[in-house]
Amino acid sequence: MADLPEDPTPEQVDAWVELAEMVQDPQFRAQMRRATEFNAADRTPEAPAGASLWFVKRLVEVVGDARRRGIAPQGPEAEEVLRKVLGDAEPAAVLARLDAAFDDRLARYRELLCVLKGQPLVVHAEEFAWLSAALTARLDR
Repeated sequence: MADLPEDPTPEQVDAWVELAEMVQDPQFRAQMRRATEFNAADRTPEAPAGASLWFVKRLVEVVGDARRRGIAPQGPEAEEVLRKVLGDAEPAAVLARLDAAFDDRLARYRELLCVLKGQPLVVHAEEFAWLSAALTARLDR
């Protein structure tokens, strides 16, 4: 968690208060733990620094392109998009990780941290939602 700046803006104070309320909730803390455990599960000393950031960047580019081209996550064209993003990764495992790390409360937490740190907010909710829908459709077949 980030510290409140020395001379916070009203928005930063509001973000600090909301964050403090969030982290008091045992369900939210459990959700954060689950997301953190998923993120750390496959990290090894041999993994290159920034590998997970590369994955997110690639996901946003490929899925964003698919969305702009009107490819439906349930359509047959989605298979090629999934291959480009995931390679040979297990779809159920990727979906479990997405479900653990990208829900509304965790997104709000990240948003509040950006406000608190004075950083621009970068949200790719549509891309992650598309990927989740495509993976769900694939697993339902």
